[in-house]
Amino acid sequence: MSQGDEDEEMVLRAERVVAETVERSLAPYRGLVPPEMLAQMREALEEELVKNPYSAALLRQLTARPAPEVSGEVPAEGAPLRGRGHGGRGGAAGGGREGA
Repeated sequence: MSQGDEDEEMVLRAERVVAETVERSLAPYRGLVPPEMLAQMREALEEELVKNPYSAALLRQLTARPAPEVSGEVPAEGAPLRGRGHGGRGGAAGGGREGA
């Protein structure tokens, strides 16, 4: 995947998070306020989520990388492929010496 594809994917994830957040925030007001007011509220929420430095930083954290499809260990970025606990050289329970 190229850098451009990753950037585009991150933008799409950010847009989805903003849209979902706005929809959840507006849900209690549907049917209580006029549609024009809902539109103004939507605009204000979207702007605040994207332009406020604090919420924008949180949004970047949420969209930095996709959630894993399955649970389990994920190697840290830049970490060597073989870390502790691999190759029977210790690091795991028993230190790699089963039965010793």
